[in-house]
Amino acid sequence: MYEIDFLPVGDGGRSGDAIALRFTRPDTGTYAHVVIDAGFQDDGDELVRHINTYYGTDAIDLVILTHPDGDHIGGMGTVVRELNVATLWLHKLGARGGSGLPAAAAVNDLISVAGMRGTDVQEPFAGDGAFGGALTILGPDSTWYGQLVAEQQVEEAAKAAQRQPSRMVEAARTLGQRFLSSLPVEIPFNDNGGTSPRNNTSIITRLEVDGFRAVLTGDAGVPAMERAWDWLDANGQDSGAPSFIQIPHHGSRRNASSAMLDRILGPTGQPQDRRAYISVVDESPDHPSPRVANAYMRRGYRVCRNGKKTICYSSDDAPARDGWVPITPMSPMDESTED
Repeated sequence: MYEIDFLPVGDGGRSGDAIALRFTRPDTGTYAHVVIDAGFQDDGDELVRHINTYYGTDAIDLVILTHPDGDHIGGMGTVVRELNVATLWLHKLGARGGSGLPAAAAVNDLISVAGMRGTDVQEPFAGDGAFGGALTILGPDSTWYGQLVAEQQVEEAAKAAQRQPSRMVEAARTLGQRFLSSLPVEIPFNDNGGTSPRNNTSIITRLEVDGFRAVLTGDAGVPAMERAWDWLDANGQDSGAPSFIQIPHHGSRRNASSAMLDRILGPTGQPQDRRAYISVVDESPDHPSPRVANAYMRRGYRVCRNGKKTICYSSDDAPARDGWVPITPMSPMDESTED
């Protein structure tokens, strides 16, 4: 049995991730309860309520923070404080050379909260697993993670240099940033066809239960996904297309390529007998990319998005939920508006 719940995160154009999982452990036959990311701060309360209501528990075996963007870490403190979390998996950004990065303080705060709650904090890298092999981390590996942290430091130094024109201009920008920080703001991406180093640090998780295989990706970019499949191949594991996949970073064009999708999903022209999911709010002006959504459809995936709804993808033997109805997959999108 498996259930994967995606809660709606964001409004006004900014999306995020808050995911809950319940599945039967192959080693014990009991349920495992897992949380992956927790959206913005207010989303933590809703995630806790959802788990209490539909899973009937306040005990969570494992919480995973894919990376410390605000739309993933914001509600995590609430989850750790309000639920009985046994283990927290995250990357200790400050301890791995990133203590000067803006996100390091939020990560340290979360580690502190976990410590006060008696939650075991661990760093997961490619090859780590849990629940009798049902859950496996595909990436990143520790060496590449360190390289990505160094790249983030270079980016931050460049941003700081751009803020030096004058004391007056710097003050104006600071005030503007304060104002913008209270609004949903799009995460900036590199303009070289790829996503940011911080997005590429996203923990990529694979779940395998009763022949079902799901891959949850956070905001991982093309190099992160390629390295995850490199790890599978190098370790003699089945790298075939997953039954279900979370389309990274809300369907951004900077997180996909035809070559990468051919490798992990197979070629175009396949019948749509698998599922893909995009976490994206209705008002998002840039996500999902029509080109990306259609690329998944062409490779055999029926693509769904949540907008303002919670979506549950589950096995036939999962408990029924009163009032829940089947979701209608997305139709093909017009790509003519994209470059």
